[in-house]
Amino acid sequence: MNVFLTLIISYLVGSISGSFILGKYYLHKDVRKYGSGNAGTTNAIRVFGKKIGILTFIIDMLKGSLVAYMLMKYNREFLFLGILFAILGHDYPFYMKFKGGKGIATTFGAFFIINPLWSSIAFLILLLIGRFTGYVSVGSLVFLFLNFVFQILTTSLNKNEIIILLLITILGIVRHRSNIKRLINRNELKSRRK
Repeated sequence: MNVFLTLIISYLVGSISGSFILGKYYLHKDVRKYGSGNAGTTNAIRVFGKKIGILTFIIDMLKGSLVAYMLMKYNREFLFLGILFAILGHDYPFYMKFKGGKGIATTFGAFFIINPLWSSIAFLILLLIGRFTGYVSVGSLVFLFLNFVFQILTTSLNKNEIIILLLITILGIVRHRSNIKRLINRNELKSRRK
């Protein structure tokens, strides 16, 4: 499989939006019109409740895992590029006018396949921060940083993979720029459990 086809398939798999599909076809609502307007797990929980939120997380995580697993098995050379494009698909799905989520569940799902122990530790810290502070965005930013550090320290990566990993991390931070601004202004939305 050539690089172009790999990236297209990875993007298309990544563009499968759990919150959008569940909201539109199960509840007949567009998640982007409620709460923070984000098509991700946190807003799905806030708007639709825990059950839909958990299903959203599972879908978004599994698509990252699927891309990583298939590339590790059949096309290891393009693994990190494929993961990046799966996350881009999640963040900017073409059929949602490029207004998707922030890529945390998809990032976790992909790196869980590569490095299950340390990616799980990073994600557990995200959950703990979100649980005890109420700010999932803070936990997500910490996850991105820890995932970057853990992958470099515990996985044998080449120069190109490190660069792509850095791009994935920066993309995640950029997608959280509105959260960062609200955190600075002390008006960030807290997660709401139903």
